[in-house]
Amino acid sequence: MEGLAPRVPAAVLWVVLASVGGGGGCDPAEPSHPGPGRPVLEGIVPSSGHPAESPLVVVIRGRNLAGAQVEGPPYLFLDPQQVGDHELRLRVGFKGSPPGPAWIGVRTPHGRDSISFRVESLAWGDSLSETRALWVSRFEFATPQDLTRILSRAAEAGFNLVYLQVRGRADAFYRSRHEPWAAELTGTLGLDPGWDPLEVALREAALRGVEVHAWINAFTGWSGTSPPPPSQPRHAFLDHPDWVMVHRSGEPMPYSSGTRWLTPGHPGVRARLGAVAADILRHYAVGGIHLDFVRYPGTDYSWDAPSLAAYDSMKMAEPALDFAEARRRFVSRAVAEVRDSMRAVGLRRELSAAVWGVYQNPLGWSGVSTGYESVLQDARAWDRAGLVDALVPMVYWPLGEKYADRLDFAWLADDHVRGNRGPVFIGIYVPGMDGRKLALHVERARMAGAAGVALFSYSALEEQKLWDALRVWAFHWPARRRG
Repeated sequence: MEGLAPRVPAAVLWVVLASVGGGGGCDPAEPSHPGPGRPVLEGIVPSSGHPAESPLVVVIRGRNLAGAQVEGPPYLFLDPQQVGDHELRLRVGFKGSPPGPAWIGVRTPHGRDSISFRVESLAWGDSLSETRALWVSRFEFATPQDLTRILSRAAEAGFNLVYLQVRGRADAFYRSRHEPWAAELTGTLGLDPGWDPLEVALREAALRGVEVHAWINAFTGWSGTSPPPPSQPRHAFLDHPDWVMVHRSGEPMPYSSGTRWLTPGHPGVRARLGAVAADILRHYAVGGIHLDFVRYPGTDYSWDAPSLAAYDSMKMAEPALDFAEARRRFVSRAVAEVRDSMRAVGLRRELSAAVWGVYQNPLGWSGVSTGYESVLQDARAWDRAGLVDALVPMVYWPLGEKYADRLDFAWLADDHVRGNRGPVFIGIYVPGMDGRKLALHVERARMAGAAGVALFSYSALEEQKLWDALRVWAFHWPARRRG
């Protein structure tokens, strides 16, 4: 990408601050202004955490700093947290700049001062610590060569985790004991393609130091205007027609050009989901299971008989319980059963979930759907109960002109990190972005305190030719996985 700094060699991996001193700093454009009451910067130090964390929390000490405006070169992100008369607390991020001189300045009505420091490397082999995930959907590969190219691209760009979609609509992109081979691989549901996408991806990822998690759609069951054809194993809707979601009118969700959903209120649906996860762990060396579509399509579904019967039973203990909350609990039970099934295998593997980009809407934005109210997904309940190891909110909107504007990426990233105790990887929608905008979103997720990011998706990076920009800017320093 034109105008980007050259990539730092692989040995340059960690970021530390080495204070050089104040009194004009290393900003040659504008010297300090002497005069009574002018701000004076005396020193800069990391205040918490390891210096390899990004963003780095730093404290600048000095005099006459109250009310100061903070500034710096264009390759730094500066987020003031606290400004006092003798101390400034900042979060500092680096927009892909190479190690070397840097500066932070302050300005008050009485003058200006700046302090210089250096971004330096540490030991060979050390690295930043954050998760950098890439979603690879089932529509983005058709051959083993496709997966080799995808894993190679991901590793070269700096990703350390790939979510590979292996279950789209109660089918399989691997050798499943429970569900038929996906029709996307051969054109025929249940037909063995002669190769195993998950096996290939794991082999290619191992050669490149990338972790692969099996991405499975939880409740999307089929799409098309007719039922699934016969296959071996048979599709769930052929063996279990009662697993379908039902409209509040009492009509089962029809076969149509859209998606026909499985109901989490049916014990068989939850058991199948858990069995699928356990089957993958038993036969493939994946690093984890990644759930998607673990929700309802909307509040008009599912009035199926097992869900209603379970709700009646629940109301005997909780008379005030409404059906919306009951359905949230059905979804949470499904997540819990996946967790239990994974533990029964006896292997410690990560369970994560892609969740709605807006949990609730406390600011009253207009025309916004939420995970909690609109699709009956209480992801924070999963976090509180320890059902998941990480949440991946799909914050698929841009940074607003002002903080907390409608669907502002920055406010939503902050809200997800504040609202959860466990790790949060902020999901970023790549289509429509250039390299600098993508770097800005990644860095803002870091400033929110996220444990990492997840980018949607491979094809967008490929089509928009963002690999080099990503490698040079947002993922400038290699990173270990952080969960």
